[in-house]
Amino acid sequence: MKTLGIGLLVVVLAVGGWAEGLTVVDQAGRTVEIPEVPTRVASAFAVATAYVYALGAGDHVVGARYLGIPDSAVARVVMARLDPQWESKGFPGDVNVEAVVALRADLMVAGVRQLGLADLLGDVGIPAVVYAAETFAAVREATELTGRILGREETAGGLIAVFDDLLAEIRRAVPAEAVLCRVLFVGNAPLRVAPSAMYQSQLIALAGGEAAAGDLVGTSWQNVSPEQILLWDPDVIVIASYGTVTPATYLDDPVFQGIRAVKTGRVYKMPQLLFAWDNPIPESVLGIIWLAELLHPGSLPMTLGEYAVMIYHDFYGVELTAEEVASIIGP
Repeated sequence: MKTLGIGLLVVVLAVGGWAEGLTVVDQAGRTVEIPEVPTRVASAFAVATAYVYALGAGDHVVGARYLGIPDSAVARVVMARLDPQWESKGFPGDVNVEAVVALRADLMVAGVRQLGLADLLGDVGIPAVVYAAETFAAVREATELTGRILGREETAGGLIAVFDDLLAEIRRAVPAEAVLCRVLFVGNAPLRVAPSAMYQSQLIALAGGEAAAGDLVGTSWQNVSPEQILLWDPDVIVIASYGTVTPATYLDDPVFQGIRAVKTGRVYKMPQLLFAWDNPIPESVLGIIWLAELLHPGSLPMTLGEYAVMIYHDFYGVELTAEEVASIIGP
């Protein structure tokens, strides 16, 4: 896959419909009227923040929640190059109408938990767009939506094309007759796992694996017993990049020694560059690539580092150093 050379960081202001304002339907099914291209964006939802930055609009952010960046030293350094003022933009407490109005925001992006806030902001004349991406198809849709509301449809289209190309490469890389590895995805505690309906389980499937907790229902992290993990007996354990759980948590604990993943040493912590790769955001495509390489080594035409450098250059407008890439994903 070649680096894109289509001028993705150009702001597209002459978008059809903007002369009369723009009407969109957000991912909560709400119809939102946006009178003009926003230049002051507030984000009450850390996942939505990632979309704004992925389309090169970080300079429009006036207040935001940030997804896991404070916990990663490398992410803080990269973020400072992307947006030198990002730390001063973080909301210190609850996001409310008064805080958004005080920032003179002309658009707010939010999640379904902020539906009430979104409606209140609409009442005072600040359009609010709600995100609810829980599948990779919905991530694709959210990227397109973000491009429309920010007047960056060309940039969004380029990013979506990258998604499609990368997923096609991964599908080609996984042999049709392959026996799929059973992967257990763990969150911020050793017994806190992702059930079948969570985004993390879809990432496993897209990478050519099978979710070991596929029989566990629910749409949020579930606490299970050590016995349940022993019964699942995963081939691989993957740990989210956030939190204090490490491979040693399993490898050094006598309770888990009977698990196949522990016996073979296949316990890994997912890397992170900017935003956490297991969340429903554009950068999660790097999480799929990392998982695919983990489960099917050497099957992709480029290395994870090469994909990361390409995506960060073409969309975030950031040049990653070799040291930064190596410190996270290895040489």
